Amino acid sequence: MKNTRIQAPSPRIIDVNVNRLSEALRVIEDVIRFHIRDESLSNRVKSIRASFDLFRKEQKGDMLFSRESEIDFGRKMSYDKNNRDGIESILGSAFGRAQESSRVLEEFSKINKHSTERMKEMRYSLYDIERVAVILLHRRKFTNDMGLYLIMTNPKIGYEKLTEAAVKMNIKVIQLRDKIMEGRELLRTAKAIKSIVKNSDTLFIVNDRLDIALLSDADGVHLGQTDIPVEEARKISKDLIIGKSTHNSIQLKKALKEQPDYVGIGPIYPTDSKKIKDRVLGFRNAKSMLEASSVPSVGIGGIKDHNIKDVLNIGFTNIAVLSFITESGNPIREIKKIQSALRRKNDIKR
Repeated sequence: MKNTRIQAPSPRIIDVNVNRLSEALRVIEDVIRFHIRDESLSNRVKSIRASFDLFRKEQKGDMLFSRESEIDFGRKMSYDKNNRDGIESILGSAFGRAQESSRVLEEFSKINKHSTERMKEMRYSLYDIERVAVILLHRRKFTNDMGLYLIMTNPKIGYEKLTEAAVKMNIKVIQLRDKIMEGRELLRTAKAIKSIVKNSDTLFIVNDRLDIALLSDADGVHLGQTDIPVEEARKISKDLIIGKSTHNSIQLKKALKEQPDYVGIGPIYPTDSKKIKDRVLGFRNAKSMLEASSVPSVGIGGIKDHNIKDVLNIGFTNIAVLSFITESGNPIREIKKIQSALRRKNDIKR
């Protein structure tokens, strides 16, 4: 008569896959924490590690006594000795190892009907975390060397012509900001701008309207103090660059807790771009806020060719300009003036 008794799983199989999963989770957590820098995703990985630690402690005795790594012929195999060609490759390999190991542990847990559901939930969580992590890796970055940040509000030569000029002049960031235009026309304009900047190095940001940013496939959205919080916007889209306006040190402190990709600091000078005017910061307050910011920062408010030097001397490397360029019949001439000032400042730094 055939023996139908189910044999207990080899403790070595459990040991190997527990170690493999533990090491992979550490790589995943470090990449998400220090490179992607997404707190919510990092916390999800920490939660998985905490659950996994319980499983590991339950198995620890049998695993340690069965460990024979010095005679394991698998140590000499070269299947995992390929070079990595970047962060995404490293992260992908780590997720692969974690998912495979959790599957093995899930299968062997079925023999003793122990921790099967825990390992299954862990595996599916890893699938979703990998999806989000890859999206975040591919999201274009907002850095402290953007230079001119062009804000477009009803430009004299039209949105599309000014966008074409911006791409031609290698402007790294443009923002569509129109508080009057109706939604249908705003979406049409945003899509037209996106079609022009597509395949260029110019980032396209939409002011206030998260819906328009998503529907037009913009690179990001800029949120004001009365708009939805950054963390709520991230629930809707993980891959958008999200900026936040700040007008004083208290607002900056609160904004940084929301973890935006960048902040706007201003107004540094008086400006007519808003119906309800914010209090002018002045140099001292603007400099203090810039030094307190832990994310890329953009100086904004009344900046023109005759005062940009003073703003650069505060320490700003990203400068938002609106009316000086958009109200000009020759915006390329004005863009050149701003870019020339930025180049001179960079030459001095060198």
